Amino acid sequence: MHVDAFAPAFGVADDEGGGLKVDGFPMSSCHVDSFPKQITVPMVLAVHADAGTDYEPRLFIMANSPEGARLSVLECAWDWPDRPGLPAKYWVAYRYLSFMVESPGLYSVGLYDRLDATDTDHLFPLPVSQFNPLMPPKP
Repeated sequence: MHVDAFAPAFGVADDEGGGLKVDGFPMSSCHVDSFPKQITVPMVLAVHADAGTDYEPRLFIMANSPEGARLSVLECAWDWPDRPGLPAKYWVAYRYLSFMVESPGLYSVGLYDRLDATDTDHLFPLPVSQFNPLMPPKP
C-alpha cells in the first residue's frame, strides 16, 4: 500500500462526484482560545495499492505531545476488494481525531501500521498556539 496524502485539514466533506472536498489542507497550524483544550481535527488519508494486495488494511493515526507522549489513537480499517479489470485500487477518507493540548508547542500526528509502533514514514508536525486577543481573526 502506498500513502498518497496524509495530513489534518480545517474542513472536509464527501464530494458528490467522488473523492473529498477539503479546506485548509494541509492544516499548517492550530490556534486555541485557552489551554488546556480538547481539539478535534479532520485527518485526510488517501492510499492506493496494486490489485491482488491489501484486502483488509489496518492503519493507526496517533497524536503525540511535544514531548512524544501518546495522546490519542484512531484506528482505520476497511474492506478493500479488487475492482475487476483494474490494476490498482484507491481509498480516500477522513476521520476525526480528538486529543487534549495542554500547552503551546509542536504536536505531531503520525500514521502507523501497528498500534505499538513508534516509527513512521508519515509524521505530520502540528504547531499549536493560543490566539492573540489583540489580533483580529483572519477572514
